[in-house]
Amino acid sequence: MKDKFQAFLIHLAISALIAVIAIIFVFFVWYPSPLHEAVGVTEIFLIVLAVDITIGPVITFIVFKKNKPSLPFDLAVIALLQLSALGYGMSTVFEGRPAFVVFNSDRFDVTRASDLNPESLKTAEQQGNKYGRVSWFAPRWVGSVKSKDLARRKEILFSSVQGGPDWPQLPELFVPLSQVKTLILKRAQPFQKIYDLYKFKETRLSALEPWKSKKDVKWLALRGPVKDMIVLVNAKTAEIIKVIDISPWP
Repeated sequence: MKDKFQAFLIHLAISALIAVIAIIFVFFVWYPSPLHEAVGVTEIFLIVLAVDITIGPVITFIVFKKNKPSLPFDLAVIALLQLSALGYGMSTVFEGRPAFVVFNSDRFDVTRASDLNPESLKTAEQQGNKYGRVSWFAPRWVGSVKSKDLARRKEILFSSVQGGPDWPQLPELFVPLSQVKTLILKRAQPFQKIYDLYKFKETRLSALEPWKSKKDVKWLALRGPVKDMIVLVNAKTAEIIKVIDISPWP
């Protein structure tokens, strides 16, 4: 029994180490806080990870028997199955990561990698539009503008009306935020407005309190697939300051 327990603890320690690495990638690289809440990956990923971490060591505890001839093979199969399950979970999380945060007319939209239009990705690549390239790491902040081609503009309009891809899913339209700076500053709301909306909700007000005394701060809504938030921007430069996990429409 002692040998079984030791094998269980060793396997659990290795699994925990791998889990920590996975958590770092998910919550600090692919889904930087608080975007993991906007996309809604937290609960699902942690459940998958917890199951994967515990199942392997438990099976090891069950099959482990010192000097058992097939033990190396059994442990190798367990490790392979565990890594395969983790790999599948991580690949799913990777595909659903926020690839872009797109300024779209009067707000920001979180666009997942899986939401991007493949044809538009190819077009962006052919046009040499580096702002439409998907990063393997953190989401990229970009703006989106109308197509210069009138026919393409109409095509996008009709497509979006029918539930097809709209500006935030079309990398061919992406430009640097500096190019839409004027529009960002025009659409951004005074900080006092969002502060006043929450002035009677102390639990939420605490998230805004540190910014109340700042003079050069405005905000815009951020629309996520699961949860909406606000983005604080510099009122003079339109520079992104911070994403705050608070609804723009309480």
